Amino acid sequence: MAMKATRTNLNEYTVTNQDGTSLKVSPHGTPGAFSPGELLQAALLGCATLSADLQLAHMLGKDFEAEASVKSTEEDNHISDMLFEFLIQTEGRDEQEREKIVKAAAKKIDQLCIVKRSLNKGINTETDITAEP
Repeated sequence: MAMKATRTNLNEYTVTNQDGTSLKVSPHGTPGAFSPGELLQAALLGCATLSADLQLAHMLGKDFEAEASVKSTEEDNHISDMLFEFLIQTEGRDEQEREKIVKAAAKKIDQLCIVKRSLNKGINTETDITAEP
């Protein structure tokens, strides 16, 4: 899986995936763009919620409502902690059913979310920089 970043302006790159979908990346607070830290949070949000979605749809019906957020702690120029919070609407369900739903969602996230699994394990990263004449 490869992605490409092209410089489009001062302090701005456009990141494009293999099917041509793109987004702008700039420093935190730049209107209309994501910062690199926000992209990491978005990756966790997207991955975790999608990992649980089919299980939740099976248990609650395809039109269930849910909302998720990620809170992060930054220190010494890195993200040290991230808290993923997932609120699933379970109106009309008793405590035992709600517990079963929460456990099933957590299990699917732990099994399927490549971003969460990678962050928990740690990711080896290397850099290769070249200069063209």
